[in-house]
Amino acid sequence: MKRLAIPLLACASIPLFLSPPRLTEATELPSILVSASRTDQMNPSTSSVISVITREEIEQSAAHNLLQLLSGHSGIQLTSLYGDGSKATIDMRGFGPNAGANTLILVDGRRLNNSGDRAAPDLNSIDLRRVERIEIVQGSAGTLYGNQAVGGLVNIITRRADAFSARLAAGVGSYDGYDLYADLGNRLANGFAYHLSARHRESDNYRENNRTERDDYSLRLDYRHQQGEVFVEHQQVDDYQQLPGSLFLSEIEEDRRQSVAAYSGDFSDLESDISRIGIRQELGGYWSFEGELTRRDDQRSFQTSFRTTQDSVSTQDREVLGFNPRFIAIFPFAAGEATFTGGADLERTDYALQTSFGPQLLDQSVDACYLQLTAPITGWASTTVGYRHAEVENEIDSGSGTDKLDDSVNAAALGFNFTPTEDLRLFVRLDQNYRFATVDEHTNVLFGQPVGIENQMGISYEAGVEWKRPALRALLLFYRLDLEDEISFDASGFVNTNLDETRRKGVTLESSWQVHPALSLSGSLSYTDPTITDGAFKGNRIPLVAARSARLSGDWRLSPQWSLVGETIFTSERIVGGDFSNALARLPGFGVTNVSAHYRHGPWHLSLRIDNLFDKEYANSGSAGFDASFNQQAAFFPAPERNLWLALNYQFE
Repeated sequence: MKRLAIPLLACASIPLFLSPPRLTEATELPSILVSASRTDQMNPSTSSVISVITREEIEQSAAHNLLQLLSGHSGIQLTSLYGDGSKATIDMRGFGPNAGANTLILVDGRRLNNSGDRAAPDLNSIDLRRVERIEIVQGSAGTLYGNQAVGGLVNIITRRADAFSARLAAGVGSYDGYDLYADLGNRLANGFAYHLSARHRESDNYRENNRTERDDYSLRLDYRHQQGEVFVEHQQVDDYQQLPGSLFLSEIEEDRRQSVAAYSGDFSDLESDISRIGIRQELGGYWSFEGELTRRDDQRSFQTSFRTTQDSVSTQDREVLGFNPRFIAIFPFAAGEATFTGGADLERTDYALQTSFGPQLLDQSVDACYLQLTAPITGWASTTVGYRHAEVENEIDSGSGTDKLDDSVNAAALGFNFTPTEDLRLFVRLDQNYRFATVDEHTNVLFGQPVGIENQMGISYEAGVEWKRPALRALLLFYRLDLEDEISFDASGFVNTNLDETRRKGVTLESSWQVHPALSLSGSLSYTDPTITDGAFKGNRIPLVAARSARLSGDWRLSPQWSLVGETIFTSERIVGGDFSNALARLPGFGVTNVSAHYRHGPWHLSLRIDNLFDKEYANSGSAGFDASFNQQAAFFPAPERNLWLALNYQFE
C-alpha cells in the first residue's frame, strides 16, 4: 500500500501502514489521489496522514470481502459474528459493541452508517472488485464528518470507467461457497460513460443454520465536461442469511459448528435500493462546488430468538434522504497553498421497526454546517482549523405516545504539522466529536425503559512522530480520547445507558522495510486502554476491546506475474460484549496466519487465499447471555477454522 504523508488534520488523523511500496530510485512518494478531505486532491498538503490501499494491493491480497482485507491492520480491530464478512464491524479507538456507531464507513463519500438506528453498516455491500482504493483515517473526524466519526473513518472509492472494459469472474471456496460476477463499462469520446455490474454469491458458511445468498446489481452513468462532472448511480442488494446464534463454552466443546435448536428459524432478509445523483463544477477563480443527493430504502424481515423463546418474524423499514453540498477553494497563502472547505450535511430518516414487543417509529432530521481551513505557516509548518454546528430532531413513537427529543452540538478542531527535515515529521492535534443517540437507544420497548438518553460528546488528543527513508519508514503515535455520556448497552440490567465518563489511551508503533525490490516487510504493535473513569463501573474496561494487537506481513514479488502475501495477526483477550462489570469469562486471545497467491497473465487473473492456515480454533466475538435457567454467562461466536477461496477473472479490453 502506498502511504501519503499528510500530517494531522481536523478531519483525519493517524498514519496507518498497510503494506510497503515497491522500492524505486526516486526518494519522493508517488503521486496519489485522495478524497478524505471531502474532495479529490493529488498529494494535498493538509496536516494529516491518510493511508491508502491501492487497487493493486486489493488484487494481491486475494481478499473477497472487506473483513479479510482490513483484518489486523494497525489501529483497526474487527469484530465478526460468522467470519464471512457479514455482521462484522470495524472498530477504531476501542468501542467494542458500539464500534458500528462510532466508526464512520463511507462509499465515495456516502454514509453507510445509520443515524436513526443502531444497525451496523452492511460491509458486504462493498464488492472489492468494484473498488479502486480505500482510504483509512484514524482518530476523531468530528469537524469535517460529524455524527459518528468518533474513532475514525474508512472511505471506499469505487472504480470509474475511463475506457472500454468487460470482466467475467468466478470464485469457489470452503463450505460450498461460490461467487459469480460480471461488469461492463466504457467512456465515449463525448465524455459520457457507463459502468454496470452484477454479482451472485452463495455459501453454507462455517456454522450450521448459516446459509447465505446474495444478489448485488449496480449502475453508474456520468458525463465529464471541461468544467466538471455530473453523475447518477443506483445499487440494488438482495441479501438472505440464516442466523446461527451464539454458543456457550460447553456447546463449543461439544460441536463448535452447531446452532442450538432455539435459533433454528432465525434469519435476516434484506432488500436495499440506493440511488444518488451528484455534480462537481468549477466556478472560476479558486472556487469549485460539489454536491450529492442520496436516497436509500431498506426493507428487512428477520427473526432473532431468545434461548428460552422462539421469536416471531419482525420487520424493519428505513428510508434515508441525504443532501451534501460544499464549496472548496484552493488558493495561494503565505508559504504555499491553502485549502478551504465549507458545506452542509442534511439528512432525513423515516424508520419503522415492528416486533412482537411493540413498535419503534422514528422521524429524524440531522442538519449540520461546517468550515475548515488548512494553511501553511512557514515552509516547514502548517495548521488546520475547523468548526461544525449540528442539530438533531427526533420524533419517536414507541407505542405509548409520541416523544420529541431535540438537541444541538458544536465541535472544533486545531492541528499543527512540522517537517524540520525531509525525513522527519512531528504532529499534534485536538479534535472534538459527538454521536447522536439512535431510536433503539432512546427507547427499549422490551423492558419498558423511559424514553430519552443523552447524546455522546468527546475530545481527542493526538501526537506523533514519523521518520521515513526511501526503503524504511517508522511511526510512533500517542492518543487519548475522553468521552462524556458514552452511549452503551448494559446486559446485566437490559438497559441502554450513558456511561458517566470514559477514557481511551493508546500507543501505536508501525514500520515498513523494503528489504529487496522483490521483498517487503511491515509490522505494527498497538496498545489500547479503554477505561470507564466514573460512575458505577469506574475502573473497568470497555468490552470487546483487546489491550494489545500486532501484525507482521510480507509481500514477495516472485516475478511480474506472481506474488505471494502472508500475514500473522495477534489479538489479546477481551471482555465479552455487554459485560461492563467485567465478571464473566473472557474471549481468549488468538493468533492466526493468512496467506495468498496471485497470478496475472494478460487478461487472466488467478488468486488463491487461505485463511487461518494453521487451523486455529478461536472466537472473534462474544457477548453476555442467559441460559435456560436465566443464569448469565459468556456466549461466543466461533470463527471459521482453515478455509480457502480460489478466484479466476478474465478482463476484455
